[in-house]
Amino acid sequence: MAKVRDLLKFKKQKKNEPISFAEHLERAKERRRKSLPNKPAEVMRLDQLRRLMGDTGPRQFLKDKGNRCK
Repeated sequence: MAKVRDLLKFKKQKKNEPISFAEHLERAKERRRKSLPNKPAEVMRLDQLRRLMGDTGPRQFLKDKGNRCK
């Protein structure tokens, strides 16, 4: 098992070699291609969107005065 001291020493030995902009651009394009979703966006109705945002209409669950215990 590696010790922290060994890991830090290995990290210091590792040198960041400069790369060309074209190589950097290719790497960025590959990362971008991998992260794109494969499915189209879902279409939501207006009432579904309102409910998602927290608007439940005139009767809110467990917040009506009639639902409270006295």
